[in-house]
Amino acid sequence: MSTITAPRHGQKRSTNVYLSVALVEKARSFDMNLSATLDALLAQAIEEIQRKRQQEKADMQAMNAFMEKVGTITDDDFFGGL
Repeated sequence: MSTITAPRHGQKRSTNVYLSVALVEKARSFDMNLSATLDALLAQAIEEIQRKRQQEKADMQAMNAFMEKVGTITDDDFFGGL
């Protein structure tokens, strides 16, 4: 999976993020760069949402094409009375 990340010297914005104290302390004990970690995880989450939306769009297009070809259940004489 490719990951969208901001360039190392790219434009950045200061923001407040509320994290649990225990997680921050544990991350700091491992010398983790919270900004870089959160940046990478946000990029992955955004990429996953975009992928899901593209898949949902493709699924809807396939369903619409199917319905256009065969019609809906209500177009059927047997099921139309439901």
